[in-house]
Amino acid sequence: MAWKDARVVLFLSTVHDGQVYVCKLRKRPAPTATGFAQTKLVFGDEFRAWLDIPVHIDEYNLHMCGVDIADQLRSYYNTQKIHMKTWRPLFSFLLDTVITNCYKLSSYWPRPGHHSTRKDTHLQFCMDLYVQLCKASQRVAGHRRPMNNRKGTNDIIWQPVREHKHVRLWKKPQNCSACIEAGRKVTNVNSTTRKPLADLSVNTTRKSRSSQDWTRPQRAPRTRYGCSCCSIPFCRVTSANKSICTGWVDHIAKLNTKD
Repeated sequence: MAWKDARVVLFLSTVHDGQVYVCKLRKRPAPTATGFAQTKLVFGDEFRAWLDIPVHIDEYNLHMCGVDIADQLRSYYNTQKIHMKTWRPLFSFLLDTVITNCYKLSSYWPRPGHHSTRKDTHLQFCMDLYVQLCKASQRVAGHRRPMNNRKGTNDIIWQPVREHKHVRLWKKPQNCSACIEAGRKVTNVNSTTRKPLADLSVNTTRKSRSSQDWTRPQRAPRTRYGCSCCSIPFCRVTSANKSICTGWVDHIAKLNTKD
């Protein structure tokens, strides 16, 4: 589409078809402007005149330099850093764009026709946003999720004894509840020998393994088996694994005491 004001300007739009017009008050170009002789025929001796112009011309006049203004606002308080990863600059650009758009949509941005009385409006918006995000990310006291939701031997679901089966329930081994309550611990021995690479750092162990005071850590036995109804982990006693854990036997005994 071609539009001639002071000179011919070509437009390409994917939204407008150039058939809709709007009446706007236009200024007459200066006498030294190119094509003044043709524009004077429309304006005459008036310096201003109401003319019908296409909608896309009006929107261009209202929103021109919008990209430059957006770049200017982002440059004030940007989060861009020097990164070695390609996705981080893109993330910083999108974050700055979101913050700038939120600032323009917020009440901090002066309304059209009103001049802001505060010079730190944009800065104040960023500071308030920072404070609110920090408050929202704080952990609320008293609502912390429990670290261990393991069931004890007394967390019994009273159903008929025949429905309680000692079956495999978990892929990841769980600590046996009966062994924990009885205080039984075992030493886990590695199946493979450690290769002598170097001395372990202080972050791995507080005592040297060559010291006489060093011992392997002990913990309660782990098992993948438990009660099918109560979901309580109990050690599995087999001929190959002669465990002293009597948790499952005691569990069945408690179920038999229920009338």
